[in-house]
Amino acid sequence: MQTAVKQNYHAETEADINKLINRKLNASHTYLALGMYFDRDDVALPHFSCFFLERSMKEREQAEKLLEYQNTRGGRILLQTISKPSKEDWRGGLAALTFSLAYQKSLNTRLVEVHHRANGHNDPHLCDYLEREFLVDSHDTIKKLGDYVSTLTRIAASEPHGSMGEYLFDRHTL
Repeated sequence: MQTAVKQNYHAETEADINKLINRKLNASHTYLALGMYFDRDDVALPHFSCFFLERSMKEREQAEKLLEYQNTRGGRILLQTISKPSKEDWRGGLAALTFSLAYQKSLNTRLVEVHHRANGHNDPHLCDYLEREFLVDSHDTIKKLGDYVSTLTRIAASEPHGSMGEYLFDRHTL
């Protein structure tokens, strides 16, 4: 049954939004796992934990925004199974940040693809919404993660004090 409010909302972009919702929920789940990893008693890097838990909340909030948007545009929400994170154990903060940077880039690529398709279907409302609500934050997050990876790489490179460097990074940077 066609909804009364659906206008200029192509089926492909509606499906893309559903896929994006699921990616955002998967990202939230992955960042939650990261946050809990760094909260473990044998890891005990509380600022890493807080950083990743905040990212988890941000991704969940963005998924909720997309759910609301889908309803506002008259689309149908089709949630999928949230898969288990690809990793459960991390070698340390640098590995987690490097993974997060690559993961955030893949999320950004998906956002750009959805924007491109919406533009192709002449949907300026969706294009504007993605630019306003998601793309700026995505680029800012990539920049922040890139800076953290660079800094922690330099700190950890000092071979005898690599673990101490990670501890200090946790205390003073995050």
